[in-house]
Formats: sequence, structure tokens, C-alpha cells
Amino acid sequence: MKHRSRLVEVLHRAETGPIIEEAEFERKLVAPTIRSLLKKYDIKYDKTVFVPHDDDLSDRVFQAGLDLATEVGMFCQSTSRRIVWTRSELEEGLRFCPTEVTLGAGNDAVVAKARKPDDDGRVIVAGGAYGTPVPEYMYIPMSLSYLKEPVIELIDNPSLETVYGYPVKAGSPWEVLAARREAELAIQAANIAGRPGISLGCVELSPTALGGLAGASWGGYRPTDWHHAPILSELKTNYDMLSIVTHVTRIGGVLEAYYNPIYGGFVGGAEGVAVAIAGGLILLNQTHMGDTLNTRPNHPFYNCDTTPELIWGISLGVQALSRNTNLILDTLTGPAGGPGTKTILYENAAFVIATNVSGQSIMTSCHSASGGSIPKHASGLDSKICGEITHAVRGMSRAHANELLKQIIPLYIHELDKKPIG
Repeated sequence: MKHRSRLVEVLHRAETGPIIEEAEFERKLVAPTIRSLLKKYDIKYDKTVFVPHDDDLSDRVFQAGLDLATEVGMFCQSTSRRIVWTRSELEEGLRFCPTEVTLGAGNDAVVAKARKPDDDGRVIVAGGAYGTPVPEYMYIPMSLSYLKEPVIELIDNPSLETVYGYPVKAGSPWEVLAARREAELAIQAANIAGRPGISLGCVELSPTALGGLAGASWGGYRPTDWHHAPILSELKTNYDMLSIVTHVTRIGGVLEAYYNPIYGGFVGGAEGVAVAIAGGLILLNQTHMGDTLNTRPNHPFYNCDTTPELIWGISLGVQALSRNTNLILDTLTGPAGGPGTKTILYENAAFVIATNVSGQSIMTSCHSASGGSIPKHASGLDSKICGEITHAVRGMSRAHANELLKQIIPLYIHELDKKPIG
């Protein structure tokens, strides 16, 4: 994988970059830099628009994101150093990023390709409970509720509440055991469903590198599965995440890197979220070297990403990258509503329409019921809805999508603060 040829350089810079305290990085570097770039590029949130369709604005957000990535870099918590890159290095990384990736094996393999805004190209549908805690006895039945839906082409797994009845302790042998058990159950569920080669998102139970490495070792998750290596908010990595990146690189695995900026925090409001997405995913491409790059910004009160402000910011950030790069992008649907509610239907519809027309390559769903935080609150039906909408809006324009969202968002916006978990 040529885009991961800089692995050793990433690790070297994590140990030799400029020293800075974490609080200083966030307060004196991330926040003021974003504020300055918003002013420099005249990026302002327009509350009358739900799906931005101004190409000049998208391009300004991309330039602001590239500036953010260059000026701030990424903070390594394990060394208290910044991993920094020149603008030309970041641009070279973007030129040689993967433009398509195969996920899964055999008859279950799918190919995700880079897309552009208003593109009529195919969007891959990913579904799953995305880390929602479940008891061991529910793991396979819940997984099957997604695996049995033909529209779902990738699976992301729930998370185990216990392992063999015992609590999972981060950084202990229990984490290793839980990661192995998760892989065993996930693969078993795929076999039961007759989809043995489907790509499985992993490792959900990996609060440290122990779970990520143990679950993706021999007999566990496979190189063709969808290995996750996030960065932390805002723009921070550590040796646990870099160890997973290193391991997945050495086994030749498919890597999903993701970044979830916090709305209203150090990145600011909707326009800050857009710039943070652009800059954060550029840094993810350079430092975590993901085959696919995901974002799922979070609202601090509703714990969702379906408010009008966040849909605007996410759409604009994705457009900035899809217009100006060939990155393989995906976003995670995170409704406040839970299974069986009307709210989740409308939230999912609004989010999926907005992000698909903005140029994402993979639609991932669904972090349901207050961002996946409520145990056992997930259903394959939620992801099926997202998949059906994905196919229905193929080739739709951003302007048309904006008109649709004007009708859809009022149907659920008044319910978000009630957290209708279902």
C-alpha cells in the first residue's frame, strides 16, 4: 500500500516534533487558528441553507482545512509533541491517496470509489450497531438483524458489555479476551447469514491497543475487514492508535480512520466544524493513512449529528474534500432517535440525503438512540432505511437535496431535546 510508505516517518515525527502541553495545543493553537481561518476565508454559517451548494465556498473551506493541517498538525498524547507536515507534504499525500478500495472477500467483496458532489456514482452501504453495548446473548441476533438485509454491504459491530459474564477492563487481559470473543461472534454471525466474506468493522472493544491488536491477530478479524483507527477530539492521536495503524499496515489490512469534532467546543460552530473536518481528514490521510476516512461530529447536548447546523457543517466539509481530492469519504449517521421512532426515520433521511449528494463514497449507519450510548437500542431496520434512501437519491443535486431538507428537518427538530430513544 503505497500511501502507507511513510509509516516510519509518522512514528519518527511523533517523537521529534515540537513539544507542547495538551491544553495549550487545544486552547492556544486549535481554537484560535480555526477562528483566524474562518475570518481569512470569509466562511460563515447560513441558517437558511441546509445543504450548501456553493462551490466557491466549498473550495475556500478546503483551503482553510489545508492551512489548519499545516499550521496546527496533530498532537500525540503519548509524547506531548506535535506531528507536523509541510503544505507540500500534505498535498503529496493527497495526490497519492487511494482512489478506490476493496472491502471484504469473494462474492461478498465490494469496491468503494472516490466521488464528487452531485455524483451519480454508486455509494456503498454500511450498517451496524456501531459499538452499541449489548449482552453476549444478544450479540449474534443483533448482528443478524443487519446481515440479513441485502442492501447492507459492510457491517460494523456492536460492543460486548461483558466477556463470559465478566466486566471488560481496559488495558488488561480482559480487553484481549473480549476483543477475541467479539471477533469470534462477529465472524460466526456472518457465516450464519451466508455472507462469510463480508467486511466487518473492527475492533469495537479496543479502548487501548491491546484490543485492536488482539482482535486483528491470527484467528480473529481478517485483513479484508474494516479496521478502525480514530483520532481524538480535537486533532489528537496517541501510541494506542498509532500501534493499531502500524499493526494493520503490517498485516496488509483495510484501514478506516475517523475524526469526530465536537460542535461548540474548540472548533466552534457549524463553520468551524466544516473547516475542522477538512483539516482533520487531511491530517488523518497523512498520519493514520486510512483507506477510508470518516467523520461523525457530535452535538454536546443531543449527542447526535442531525441538527441543521451539523448537517450544514458536515455537508460542507465533505464537499470541500470531495471536490478537491480523491479521498474515499464516509460519514456516520448519528440520530438522537432510537429504533421504532418516527424521529429516527426523518433524521436518517435528512442526514443521508445531505451527505450522499455532497460526495461521500460510503454511507455508514446507524449510531442510533442518542449516539449509540443506550445499551441494546439498535436495529437493522434503521440501517436498511438509510440504504434504501442512499439508492433513491443517487445522482440527486445538492440544490434539490436542500429543498427536500427544508421539508424533512421540521418533522423532527422539535423532538431532539426529548431524546426519543425508542
